[in-house]
Amino acid sequence: MRALFVLLLAATLRPVVLSAQEPPTEPPDAAMPRPAAGRRPGAESPEVLPDSLLEKSIRVFLDCQGGVRGCDRNFFVQEMGYVNWVRDRFDSDVHLLLTSLAAGNGGREITVNFLGQKGFANKIDTLTITTLPNDADDRVRRDLLRTFQLGLAPYVARTPIASRLRLGLVNGAVTRSLNPRAVKDPWNLWLYRVNGDVSANGEQLTTTTNLNTSFSAARTTDDWKINLGVNTSYRQRDFTLFVNSSTVPGRRDTVEETVLQRSAGANALIGRTLNAHWTLGTKFSVGFSEVLNQKLAVRLSPAIEYNYFPWAEAQSRQLTALYYIGPNYYRYYETTVFDQDVETRTSQTLLLSLSQRQSWGNTNVSLEGSHYLHDPQRNHVTVSGFMDLRLGRGFSLNVRGSASRVRDQIYIAARPQSERDILTQRQQLQTNFRYNLNVGVGYTFGSIYNSIVNQRFGNLGEVGGRRFGFGGGG
Repeated sequence: MRALFVLLLAATLRPVVLSAQEPPTEPPDAAMPRPAAGRRPGAESPEVLPDSLLEKSIRVFLDCQGGVRGCDRNFFVQEMGYVNWVRDRFDSDVHLLLTSLAAGNGGREITVNFLGQKGFANKIDTLTITTLPNDADDRVRRDLLRTFQLGLAPYVARTPIASRLRLGLVNGAVTRSLNPRAVKDPWNLWLYRVNGDVSANGEQLTTTTNLNTSFSAARTTDDWKINLGVNTSYRQRDFTLFVNSSTVPGRRDTVEETVLQRSAGANALIGRTLNAHWTLGTKFSVGFSEVLNQKLAVRLSPAIEYNYFPWAEAQSRQLTALYYIGPNYYRYYETTVFDQDVETRTSQTLLLSLSQRQSWGNTNVSLEGSHYLHDPQRNHVTVSGFMDLRLGRGFSLNVRGSASRVRDQIYIAARPQSERDILTQRQQLQTNFRYNLNVGVGYTFGSIYNSIVNQRFGNLGEVGGRRFGFGGGG
């Protein structure tokens, strides 16, 4: 869309506005309904920028890694028609790289990196916004829009469109950031959350019911991180089986089977910031799990963590080493393969993790090793991670997977697992290894400039949407 009014957001953004028109002679009436596309009632039709001018505008690539909330590309294309939105970072003048982390208020801290390329090489800037957990998606995307406008202004200022650009505050307002320590917070920075869900599905011979509940309380400051939580899980599966009659030859009897899997737990995590790299803390948990044959499990794990990079850079890169050690008390439903009904064992764990979010993609690789001190042969080692890479123009590669060597299932019941136990997975199955792997490649080619938004027939199977076919169900 080339209509200039698309970029005029004086009536829609808070509190900063980018405009390519002369400012209105009168401030907008706050009580009046907001006109579409930010136009004032009675205003003259906006000037349409010529193609020759738009062709010289900056080319922007939007990169929302990890599914950043509010990253609505169609909305930004419509509202910022004075830049050319391209589909590949190799064709862009500015690469908008968005990442997010959980904030202490339960929302997200979204970081927008403005990475200059080609004629803007080595020009880099970073802006951040913080969302609230109950913010509407529209509010989040409008905050992102305002951030994009501010961050792209220095780049647009070096193009011919600069003569049509204007930056200012709404109604001349003056704003300042609110310091959380300067307000009276009746909750003292604590955030609480209650969750509950129930699901059911079934067919003629099988039905499944799931019930999950949880409660959490968290308090996050620069120096302390406290997470408390409780959770319960209930799963019931009912099977109708047909077996040969033991009394009447040739007849089949109906047998009803019910499999229950229940668990519950409570946990507490307390962490203390020591400096820019080190964190000290402890974790405590108590609960039970029928799947793991644990009538009662109590764990206490003092922990220490080191990040090679300062935690201030956590949005873009982390290289951490986490070590924790502590006692574990178990009381079992059934006697284990090691002839134990109750036992206390101390275990230690080391977890190494590398995480990066860069313009070429994002990666996360971890190596975890753990063993019980009374018997080092009772151990497990796990390698896991994912890579989402953009290797060239239009070409992407993603790899996800994990592999584990498992030798620490001290909770497995001594009773041989029956065919019924294996098929229904009523309890955790004994194994020496686990693995999963997923590899995907993609290649996109064609026009890099087509940023037209057309939502018609969006439910009839467009790329990325729902699909439908012909024939029976399944």
